[in-house]
Amino acid sequence: MRKFLLTLGILCIACTAFTQSVLWRVSGRDIQSPSYLYGTIHIQDSRVFSFDSTVWRCFNSCEALAVEVLLDRVDYKAVREKMMMPQGQSLVKMLSKEDFAILDSLCKAKMGVGALFLSNMKPFFLSSALQQADLPKEEPLALDLFFLQQARNRGMYCYGLEEYMDQIKATDAISIDDQLKILRQTLHETADVAASFDSLVLAYLAFDMSMIAELLADTTLPDNFDKVLVDKRNKTMYKGFRKIAKKQHVFCAVGAAHLPGDKGLIGLLRKKGYTVEPVTFEWRAVH
Repeated sequence: MRKFLLTLGILCIACTAFTQSVLWRVSGRDIQSPSYLYGTIHIQDSRVFSFDSTVWRCFNSCEALAVEVLLDRVDYKAVREKMMMPQGQSLVKMLSKEDFAILDSLCKAKMGVGALFLSNMKPFFLSSALQQADLPKEEPLALDLFFLQQARNRGMYCYGLEEYMDQIKATDAISIDDQLKILRQTLHETADVAASFDSLVLAYLAFDMSMIAELLADTTLPDNFDKVLVDKRNKTMYKGFRKIAKKQHVFCAVGAAHLPGDKGLIGLLRKKGYTVEPVTFEWRAVH
């Protein structure tokens, strides 16, 4: 199955079998206990908002929130500029007439504009936008933004573990040719994206990281995809989390991709001698 490019707040998990939870209590060494890690998914599907009071108790017990990026403080003009290809490059020149015609049809149907208007956008971001256009918009905000809004309303300290521009720049390690391959795959994907994504959400709700890994397995993507967009960023988030948690009780809500595996946040913390324990909770309703 093709990976869903949920940029940013990407959920592209490469992991081994993992204890079933997306909420983890972190303690030990120099961390202000209790602090928490919570794996989010950057969507507006109401099912991922249906966690029970356990999550709220953990959230409300903290004085600070850490997220990947403070999206309400982003300079979107600068971001848009970085999402564009160098002058002289455009998709209308790089794609075949047949592929560009498909792209034009999809852009008009899903985004309300023709492909010529988006022709200078880097293929990775356009592919991501096309995929996200098919996802449910039942909630006003994606899950990570929802937590940020709640923290702002409660007067909590709010921290970004990364700069948004750093996330954008990370995709530059993926060549334009490889990005074009990803876009072409998006254009010619015949599977029902909505149905495939529903399977992914159900795996998330079941805390089944192994199933998520299976659903997202894709050998057609560049070898450095996960290394650039997950592994390297995990190290940055790990350092940021430790710095904050030494001083404050923090609820850290980041994409679920960044939690599991030896190179994930949980593994990195455990290697340094911290205790990271799963916190069980249930979903109030899953339809």
